[in-house]
Amino acid sequence: MTSLSRARPMAFRSSSTLFLIMTAFARYAPIADRALDVVRTCVRSTLWEDCAPCQGVLLARKIMKTDKQALIRALKKKRESEGLSIRALSERVGISFSTLARIERGEGEPDNNSTIRIIEWLGPDAQNAGLSFESVALVHFRAAKNVQSKTVHCLLQAAEQLVRNSNKGFPVSEDFAETDSELAGSIALAKSEMEEMATGLRGDLEVALNAPLDALNFRIDGVDVYTVSDVRGLDANCARFLLGPGGREWSAMSVPLDITEDRWAILRNDSHTLERQKVTYLEECWHILLGHKLTRIAKVADAFGRTYDSTEEHDAFYLASATMLPEVEVRSQVTAGKSAAEIAAWFGTSPELVEYRIKRLGLWRIYKNKGVGLND
Repeated sequence: MTSLSRARPMAFRSSSTLFLIMTAFARYAPIADRALDVVRTCVRSTLWEDCAPCQGVLLARKIMKTDKQALIRALKKKRESEGLSIRALSERVGISFSTLARIERGEGEPDNNSTIRIIEWLGPDAQNAGLSFESVALVHFRAAKNVQSKTVHCLLQAAEQLVRNSNKGFPVSEDFAETDSELAGSIALAKSEMEEMATGLRGDLEVALNAPLDALNFRIDGVDVYTVSDVRGLDANCARFLLGPGGREWSAMSVPLDITEDRWAILRNDSHTLERQKVTYLEECWHILLGHKLTRIAKVADAFGRTYDSTEEHDAFYLASATMLPEVEVRSQVTAGKSAAEIAAWFGTSPELVEYRIKRLGLWRIYKNKGVGLND
């Protein structure tokens, strides 16, 4: 295990500087007798072409007894007891007015998104009505198209052990409703902003732009880093699976250890190449520092989950790649005729990541020496 100390990039602003650093993802509370386990996971396929977009997910291992009539009765009872109109409840839970009205009238089945949001808002009332989750976890991952259920559940078990081993049970929030900030859409960062942030981070770390960055030694105060063999209490079968057959499907997992999300545990897949571990670890760090939140609902393996906005996923990966491969040096080396393999060898990344940077910086034509002109 490696303890990390926080780097504070100058390029971030807060209310007085460049970017507001938030580590408040979404707050969740117990829906059944046990508290919600909150987890962020990054899962990647070995083959880039087999990957779905990296995304964060609130994963429900199993949704129990989602009886339509029980859901409608519990929803209407709590709404009326709190004196809320359907429109007011719509704003609180993030479901459209028309959808809520149809649900209360019994017209059509609520979709997965609506069901999960309603059960979260009902809180203990959901359990009393026989509506509950067996367990849920906030998960950040990149999954292969056919990610195995066992991979997902072994990662959740590892997350549970990391929380338990921290000597601090995961804190419970009584706030089931989403806040205005949680309902708001994500704000896409401009390319220039992200390049500035990546450069600023290197500056704070005192690493020259033309020097390789030892990303696995990047330190964030309050964050501990583990490999699978470090996780005390993890089932031996799961440990073998996560580094064996399931190893292709995940790269890193981040687990908040307190309600303020100042303390974190990150689990790395050290069966992958160092080049791959570096960029996925940095992406996890940027997600933590940027405070990305979950918005949409998706299904992962045999579970339903809440996913990150795709723009936030793009930003985190872009920042990780820009931190590893500074713009000024990529431009310089491409102009000098260096190959992706040569640039990768110098900076300690994969050639594929170098090509991603070349394309995103608009240098592909120069890199491939594609001449252009006008016909006479």
